[in-house]
Amino acid sequence: MKSPNYCIITVAEYQSKSLPKNLELCRQLKTYVEDKLTNTLIYFGFLTTGNYAGALAYFENYSTLRDFEQAFEIYQHTSYYQKLFNGGTASIKSRNFIKYSPVTYDQDLKVEGRYLVLTRVKTDRSVLNTINKLAPIFSRTGALTYRLGSIMTGESVRDELLIVSYSSMEQIETAYDLLADSPVYDDLVNTVTVNSRDIIKLEF
Repeated sequence: MKSPNYCIITVAEYQSKSLPKNLELCRQLKTYVEDKLTNTLIYFGFLTTGNYAGALAYFENYSTLRDFEQAFEIYQHTSYYQKLFNGGTASIKSRNFIKYSPVTYDQDLKVEGRYLVLTRVKTDRSVLNTINKLAPIFSRTGALTYRLGSIMTGESVRDELLIVSYSSMEQIETAYDLLADSPVYDDLVNTVTVNSRDIIKLEF
């Protein structure tokens, strides 16, 4: 697909015994929607940290709002979506609409990441310039994708969200070892309020 400009992030809780069923429904839903819409990229998995540790996380990436509109129409008529979110299997806790900023990074959309790290910050100014300055650090770790987005709806409106995908936990560890030695990163954390940092284990 083209580089996405928008993302919908849905977090839902469920009974622990229903995890395999929910993951399979996510897998079927992802395949169904991506087969019908070429400019759509979907990730799913579960949170391993944070307030909703263990909850289901579903990420829909779109190139245009028209793609999102078409996907929404598909969701309303597919049994996978109805069983997952409207059938009592999973209870939606949050759904946020994200608009990506133009980060300078060689995004690798061909390799499927195994982990996502989401860092949400509150700030009264754009952090795009600083995020671009930090991009070489994440590139050195082998991070597959590196995106900054503004939360437009739902909880935490106007917060900024950094979304980075990795192939391994070792890459995540390397990233934060390198960031600890970066004066650019030090300046960033001293000028924003970090509200959350979550790791999502992605499934396929």
